[in-house]
Amino acid sequence: MGNENFFRLVQHYQEQLPSDVQEYIMQTYNYGQESVSIIRPLKGVDCNLLENLSSSFRQNYPKFEIIFSVASENDPAIDVVQKLMKKFPKADARLIIGDRNVGVNPKINNIISAYETVKYDIIWILDSNVYVDPGCLGRSVDKLCQPDVGLVHHLPFAVRPDTFGSELEMIFIDTIHAKMYLAINAMGPDSCVVGKSNLYRKSDIEDVGGLAQFGKYMAEDNLIASAIWKKGFKHEMTCDLAYQPLGSMTISDYFLRRSRWTRIRKYTVTAATLIEPFIESILCGLCASYGFNLLWHIHPLNFLAFHLVLWFWIDLKLFQILSQKKVDMETLRGFIMAWAIREITALPLYIYSMCGTTVDWREGTYRLMRDSTVVKISSSNRQHQASGSISSSPPSSNNQRTLFFQFIVSILTSVMLVINFFIDILFSSQRNGNPIENTEVEDLKDSEKEKTRISRLRSMRETDRVSIT
Repeated sequence: MGNENFFRLVQHYQEQLPSDVQEYIMQTYNYGQESVSIIRPLKGVDCNLLENLSSSFRQNYPKFEIIFSVASENDPAIDVVQKLMKKFPKADARLIIGDRNVGVNPKINNIISAYETVKYDIIWILDSNVYVDPGCLGRSVDKLCQPDVGLVHHLPFAVRPDTFGSELEMIFIDTIHAKMYLAINAMGPDSCVVGKSNLYRKSDIEDVGGLAQFGKYMAEDNLIASAIWKKGFKHEMTCDLAYQPLGSMTISDYFLRRSRWTRIRKYTVTAATLIEPFIESILCGLCASYGFNLLWHIHPLNFLAFHLVLWFWIDLKLFQILSQKKVDMETLRGFIMAWAIREITALPLYIYSMCGTTVDWREGTYRLMRDSTVVKISSSNRQHQASGSISSSPPSSNNQRTLFFQFIVSILTSVMLVINFFIDILFSSQRNGNPIENTEVEDLKDSEKEKTRISRLRSMRETDRVSIT
């Protein structure tokens, strides 16, 4: 039995083994000597924060440290961290309060002090709004220690939506985003990484310039991954998911979030962003319908209907596989509504996002530059824009944006009512049709049978007359 298999056997029965026995086994078999520094940036109390942070303490791994990084001493997340540190007194955990300005990216400013004081070379940056399974760290280090692997990341998976806006976000993350994320990483044409849960070596980051130099970007996760990729290192994924509890999110929050990241991708991964509408169900279906009609004379509406049903079925199956849950009728109802709304609004939202150059993130507004860097729009900059020194949107842009999204929400509400009406009809009707229609059909069948019986009697009588004659 190899050391790795033996270690996994110990993990399986770890609750039945004393801690000193586990430590002796680790030292004897020289496994798990790659210690890890876990960095968890915090800002405010995210949904399910206590459970999210607890997942770091519960990792089945012999040696790691946890560094919680908070920018402000008044942040309410500090109380949650202190409570967990008391709950797990044996854990090597510490809290760093205060950020350092190395760029416009608030996440980099928050974690730069933690990054510079880590004890170990392997760093796991794990966002505060996600949690992972206990075996995630062990499996991830296994991957990272393989030859030519420079980064290990995990698929984001949204859970626990409390509002319809959260359901829209869940449908996006767990269907179209998951499909593209898994497909690109399986084929490996280029780097494709989301920074929810990433492991890499500090030495590799230093080789590409250090963490501080990525503070001038908004999408620091993708750019760090791209820099490591260009050094010739592969990216690997484990079977683990980075679970993100969504909680309450309004429909406007969903649109603003999707718009922000589309605008950021417009400058960081331009080619992929330009073809993005063609991997959405509606535009892809329209193009395919035209092609199949042109080549094989298949009716466009028939093909489009088949295409949308098949697309929906694939998304539903992917969601079931990743969540490892069966979708009941009530869940299916909500899934259909959220899926339909997301697909309908995908192209208009994309067009709106591509037309803008500013994003709102946390408490700041940022202007996106063509070299993928961002510039924070301060009050002084807004005063200069009147003289033309900085081209920006007019002061009423926020009001216009609010009115625009209110208009979109009103349209979506109407669409939701229509979809809900048809779903009610679909779910309340029987598989063989409406009972009234069935009664009419049965009456027609009985009348046909009666006519057939009468015609047979008449033919028998005619036969008898002929025989008598």
